[in-house]
Amino acid sequence: MSPRRSAVWVALALAVGSCGGGETEDTFPEGLGSGAETSVGAVEQLVDAVNAADFTSAGRMAVPGQAALAALAEGAPFGDVADALETGDGQVAVNFWSGFAQGAGSFLAGDVGTSEGDVIQQEDVEFHVVSLQPADGETRSLIVREADGYRVDIFASFGSGLADKMIGPVERLLTTQTDDARLILAELQRLVPSLLVAASLPGTTPEASQQLLALIEVITRVG
Repeated sequence: MSPRRSAVWVALALAVGSCGGGETEDTFPEGLGSGAETSVGAVEQLVDAVNAADFTSAGRMAVPGQAALAALAEGAPFGDVADALETGDGQVAVNFWSGFAQGAGSFLAGDVGTSEGDVIQQEDVEFHVVSLQPADGETRSLIVREADGYRVDIFASFGSGLADKMIGPVERLLTTQTDDARLILAELQRLVPSLLVAASLPGTTPEASQQLLALIEVITRVG
Protein backbone atom coordinates (compact mmCIF):
# COMPACT_ATOMS: atom_id res chain seq x y z
CA MET A 1 0.00 0.00 0.00
CA SER A 2 1.36 3.40 -0.97
CA PRO A 3 2.09 6.07 1.68
CA ARG A 4 -0.68 8.21 0.21
CA ARG A 5 -3.23 5.41 0.41
CA SER A 6 -2.12 4.48 3.94
CA ALA A 7 -2.74 8.07 4.97
CA VAL A 8 -6.29 7.84 3.69
CA TRP A 9 -6.99 4.82 5.88
CA VAL A 10 -5.54 6.52 8.97
CA ALA A 11 -7.75 9.51 8.30
CA LEU A 12 -10.84 7.39 7.81
CA ALA A 13 -10.24 5.43 11.01
CA LEU A 14 -10.13 8.66 12.96
CA ALA A 15 -13.16 9.99 11.12
CA VAL A 16 -15.20 6.91 11.92
CA GLY A 17 -14.20 7.21 15.56
CA SER A 18 -15.51 10.76 15.61
CA CYS A 19 -18.92 9.90 14.16
CA GLY A 20 -20.30 8.42 17.31
CA GLY A 21 -20.32 11.64 19.27
CA GLY A 22 -18.56 12.60 22.46
CA GLU A 23 -16.60 15.75 23.24
CA THR A 24 -14.36 17.16 20.57
CA GLU A 25 -11.99 20.08 20.70
CA ASP A 26 -12.66 21.44 17.20
CA THR A 27 -16.09 22.78 16.27
CA PHE A 28 -17.63 25.04 13.66
CA PRO A 29 -19.47 27.60 15.87
CA GLU A 30 -19.99 30.03 12.99
CA GLY A 31 -20.88 27.51 10.29
CA LEU A 32 -18.82 26.07 7.52
CA GLY A 33 -17.81 29.37 5.95
CA SER A 34 -16.84 29.95 2.35
CA GLY A 35 -14.20 28.11 0.39
CA ALA A 36 -11.19 29.72 -1.27
CA GLU A 37 -11.37 32.25 -4.10
CA THR A 38 -9.25 30.07 -6.42
CA SER A 39 -8.46 26.40 -6.80
CA VAL A 40 -4.80 26.95 -5.96
CA GLY A 41 -5.87 29.07 -2.99
CA ALA A 42 -7.90 26.16 -1.62
CA VAL A 43 -4.86 23.89 -1.65
CA GLU A 44 -2.62 26.59 -0.22
CA GLN A 45 -5.08 27.18 2.63
CA LEU A 46 -5.20 23.45 3.28
CA VAL A 47 -1.41 23.19 3.36
CA ASP A 48 -1.14 26.19 5.71
CA ALA A 49 -3.82 24.79 8.00
CA VAL A 50 -2.26 21.32 8.17
CA ASN A 51 1.18 22.76 8.88
CA ALA A 52 -0.31 24.85 11.68
CA ALA A 53 -2.26 21.83 12.99
CA ASP A 54 -5.39 23.96 12.52
CA PHE A 55 -7.64 21.11 11.47
CA THR A 56 -10.82 23.11 11.90
CA SER A 57 -9.67 25.36 9.07
CA ALA A 58 -8.48 22.32 7.12
CA GLY A 59 -11.90 20.72 7.53
CA ARG A 60 -13.52 23.71 5.87
CA MET A 61 -11.47 23.03 2.76
CA ALA A 62 -13.25 19.72 2.03
CA VAL A 63 -16.38 19.60 -0.12
CA PRO A 64 -19.24 19.37 2.42
CA GLY A 65 -20.66 15.91 2.98
CA GLN A 66 -17.78 14.01 1.42
CA ALA A 67 -15.94 13.21 4.63
CA ALA A 68 -19.12 11.65 6.04
CA LEU A 69 -19.56 9.50 2.93
CA ALA A 70 -15.89 8.50 2.98
CA ALA A 71 -16.39 7.17 6.50
CA LEU A 72 -18.56 4.40 5.01
CA ALA A 73 -15.32 2.83 3.78
CA GLU A 74 -14.31 1.99 7.34
CA GLY A 75 -17.70 0.83 8.58
CA ALA A 76 -19.30 3.96 10.02
CA PRO A 77 -22.89 3.19 11.08
CA PHE A 78 -25.46 4.37 8.56
CA GLY A 79 -27.29 6.38 11.21
CA ASP A 80 -24.14 8.32 12.09
CA VAL A 81 -23.36 9.02 8.44
CA ALA A 82 -26.90 10.23 7.79
CA ASP A 83 -26.78 12.45 10.87
CA ALA A 84 -23.51 14.01 9.68
CA LEU A 85 -25.02 14.63 6.25
CA GLU A 86 -28.06 16.32 7.77
CA THR A 87 -26.37 18.42 10.45
CA GLY A 88 -22.94 18.95 8.88
CA ASP A 89 -19.88 16.72 8.71
CA GLY A 90 -17.42 19.38 9.86
CA GLN A 91 -16.03 17.29 12.70
CA VAL A 92 -15.57 14.27 10.46
CA ALA A 93 -13.67 16.47 8.00
CA VAL A 94 -11.53 17.82 10.85
CA ASN A 95 -10.55 14.29 11.79
CA PHE A 96 -10.03 13.29 8.17
CA TRP A 97 -7.34 15.92 7.65
CA SER A 98 -5.87 15.32 11.10
CA GLY A 99 -5.42 11.66 10.24
CA PHE A 100 -4.14 12.51 6.78
CA ALA A 101 -1.49 14.77 8.29
CA GLN A 102 -0.35 11.95 10.57
CA GLY A 103 -0.05 9.47 7.73
CA ALA A 104 1.05 11.54 4.74
CA GLY A 105 4.54 12.46 5.92
CA SER A 106 5.94 15.24 3.75
CA PHE A 107 3.00 15.38 1.33
CA LEU A 108 1.54 18.54 2.89
CA ALA A 109 4.34 19.39 5.29
CA GLY A 110 6.78 22.25 5.13
CA ASP A 111 7.40 24.39 2.07
CA VAL A 112 5.02 23.01 -0.56
CA GLY A 113 4.84 24.67 -3.97
CA THR A 114 1.50 24.74 -5.79
CA SER A 115 0.50 25.33 -9.39
CA GLU A 116 -2.67 25.19 -11.48
CA GLY A 117 -2.95 22.13 -13.70
CA ASP A 118 -5.60 20.86 -16.07
CA VAL A 119 -9.30 21.60 -15.84
CA ILE A 120 -11.50 18.52 -16.23
CA GLN A 121 -15.16 18.80 -17.21
CA GLN A 122 -17.17 15.83 -15.99
CA GLU A 123 -20.90 15.95 -16.59
CA ASP A 124 -21.87 19.42 -15.35
CA VAL A 125 -19.02 19.77 -12.85
CA GLU A 126 -15.68 21.49 -13.44
CA PHE A 127 -12.70 20.00 -11.64
CA HIS A 128 -9.33 21.72 -11.24
CA VAL A 129 -6.11 19.74 -10.89
CA VAL A 130 -3.68 21.47 -8.52
CA SER A 131 -0.12 20.16 -8.52
CA LEU A 132 1.93 20.15 -5.33
CA GLN A 133 5.70 20.04 -5.13
CA PRO A 134 6.49 19.00 -1.54
CA ALA A 135 9.86 19.12 0.16
CA ASP A 136 10.58 15.49 -0.76
CA GLY A 137 10.46 16.41 -4.44
CA GLU A 138 7.66 14.01 -5.44
CA THR A 139 4.91 15.87 -7.28
CA ARG A 140 1.37 15.09 -6.14
CA SER A 141 -2.03 16.42 -7.13
CA LEU A 142 -5.24 17.39 -5.39
CA ILE A 143 -8.53 17.87 -7.23
CA VAL A 144 -10.55 20.98 -6.39
CA ARG A 145 -14.07 22.02 -7.32
CA GLU A 146 -16.50 24.86 -6.71
CA ALA A 147 -18.66 24.35 -3.60
CA ASP A 148 -19.48 27.82 -2.25
CA GLY A 149 -15.90 28.72 -3.03
CA TYR A 150 -13.20 26.29 -4.06
CA ARG A 151 -12.66 23.21 -1.89
CA VAL A 152 -10.79 19.92 -2.16
CA ASP A 153 -12.86 17.06 -3.57
CA ILE A 154 -12.03 14.06 -1.39
CA PHE A 155 -13.37 11.47 -3.82
CA ALA A 156 -11.81 12.94 -6.96
CA SER A 157 -8.49 13.25 -5.11
CA PHE A 158 -8.48 9.98 -3.15
CA GLY A 159 -11.18 7.83 -4.72
CA SER A 160 -8.70 5.16 -5.77
CA GLY A 161 -7.99 4.52 -2.08
CA LEU A 162 -11.67 4.40 -1.13
CA ALA A 163 -13.61 2.59 -3.83
CA ASP A 164 -12.89 -1.04 -2.96
CA LYS A 165 -14.01 -0.55 0.66
CA MET A 166 -17.08 1.46 -0.36
CA ILE A 167 -18.69 -1.21 -2.55
CA GLY A 168 -19.80 -3.51 0.29
CA PRO A 169 -21.43 -0.78 2.41
CA VAL A 170 -23.22 0.67 -0.63
CA GLU A 171 -24.58 -2.76 -1.56
CA ARG A 172 -25.93 -3.08 1.98
CA LEU A 173 -27.51 0.35 1.71
CA LEU A 174 -29.41 -0.81 -1.36
CA THR A 175 -31.16 -3.47 0.71
CA THR A 176 -31.77 -1.25 3.74
CA GLN A 177 -35.23 0.30 3.53
CA THR A 178 -34.76 3.20 5.93
CA ASP A 179 -34.80 6.97 5.61
CA ASP A 180 -31.12 7.04 6.57
CA ALA A 181 -30.22 4.66 3.74
CA ARG A 182 -32.24 6.63 1.20
CA LEU A 183 -30.55 9.88 2.25
CA ILE A 184 -27.06 8.38 1.98
CA LEU A 185 -27.77 6.79 -1.40
CA ALA A 186 -29.04 10.09 -2.78
CA GLU A 187 -25.86 11.82 -1.65
CA LEU A 188 -23.69 9.04 -3.05
CA GLN A 189 -25.19 9.58 -6.51
CA ARG A 190 -23.83 13.11 -6.43
CA LEU A 191 -20.32 11.61 -6.18
CA VAL A 192 -20.41 10.00 -9.62
CA PRO A 193 -18.61 12.87 -11.45
CA SER A 194 -15.89 12.85 -8.77
CA LEU A 195 -15.43 9.09 -9.05
CA LEU A 196 -15.22 9.31 -12.85
CA VAL A 197 -12.47 11.91 -12.50
CA ALA A 198 -10.57 9.71 -10.03
CA ALA A 199 -10.80 6.80 -12.48
CA SER A 200 -9.38 8.93 -15.31
CA LEU A 201 -6.38 10.41 -13.52
CA PRO A 202 -2.98 9.43 -14.97
CA GLY A 203 -1.73 7.95 -11.69
CA THR A 204 -4.74 5.66 -11.20
CA THR A 205 -3.86 1.99 -11.70
CA PRO A 206 -6.06 -0.20 -13.92
CA GLU A 207 -7.17 -2.15 -10.83
CA ALA A 208 -8.18 1.01 -8.97
CA SER A 209 -9.96 2.33 -12.05
CA GLN A 210 -11.99 -0.87 -12.28
CA GLN A 211 -12.91 -0.59 -8.59
CA LEU A 212 -14.04 3.00 -9.08
CA LEU A 213 -16.21 2.02 -12.04
CA ALA A 214 -17.64 -0.88 -10.03
CA LEU A 215 -18.55 1.51 -7.23
CA ILE A 216 -20.27 3.81 -9.72
CA GLU A 217 -22.27 0.86 -11.05
CA VAL A 218 -23.49 -0.01 -7.56
CA ILE A 219 -24.35 3.60 -6.71
CA THR A 220 -26.29 4.14 -9.93
CA ARG A 221 -28.46 1.05 -9.49
CA VAL A 222 -30.86 3.29 -7.59
CA GLY A 223 -30.88 5.98 -10.31
